[in-house]
Amino acid sequence: MSFTTWIYDPNIQINNLVLTTKNQSYQFGRRLYSFHVDEKKYWLKYHEAKHHQILEHAFLDELDFYRHSDLINQNILLPHQIIQLNQFVCFNELITEGSGLVLIDSHVFFTDIKLIKDIEMIKHKINLVLDVLSDLHESGWIHGDLKPEHFRCYDNLCKLIDFEQAHKQGVTASNLNATPHYMAPELFHGQQKTVQTDLYALGIILYEWLIHSKLTAKTYHDWALLHCQQLHIQLPSHFLCFLPLIEGLLMKNSDQRFSSVIEARKCINAVKLL
Repeated sequence: MSFTTWIYDPNIQINNLVLTTKNQSYQFGRRLYSFHVDEKKYWLKYHEAKHHQILEHAFLDELDFYRHSDLINQNILLPHQIIQLNQFVCFNELITEGSGLVLIDSHVFFTDIKLIKDIEMIKHKINLVLDVLSDLHESGWIHGDLKPEHFRCYDNLCKLIDFEQAHKQGVTASNLNATPHYMAPELFHGQQKTVQTDLYALGIILYEWLIHSKLTAKTYHDWALLHCQQLHIQLPSHFLCFLPLIEGLLMKNSDQRFSSVIEARKCINAVKLL
């Protein structure tokens, strides 16, 4: 049974319903479940009302993003549906009101780089990432909270998830919530998210993937010092061909950073791979 068939059947039988929400998020009202229909895995995401206003509004913003997805390049998104929870008998024991987001399961895109022996394949994967981010930006949107886990592999393509912080380009965001690990230097100074802050976050993601290690800091202040002053890029010798790309994405001064995915793509396609 296909996704588009069962999702409109309120009496569908689901199997292996498992709560996967982290403890703190659960206390704030967030719910994330995995389940199976006809041996295919899906995810259900929703938010309990009146638990945490900021997180509730963020989830509602994500639902609005998906509701307007007809105006967005569909190459960005996983197969999905917004459902009214009270119409699905199978979820009545969980919640009886509100809306939920159902996504088909997908794999992590950034797999262990040590398992990829062909450097041309690494370049190909980076280009797939640039493709999906370019599609998002050309649709007029900024993701606003890029992390490795938000890039997914589906049908051998790169997709994006988690649009709670997404907003239209040129529109002042109602909040500046972001993950310090991936924040561009200007965000620590209260500036708005832009295409370039997405590019900086992508730079951190790609850099950590290539060095097979995570940057570390203990506090928000420590992250600010790292991104604004202390970040020094050092790639393994066999990945030095990617240094111009990483440096262009991670320039501390946004005026010197790549201004678009187009510039990043030109950079990686111009380098000679070892």
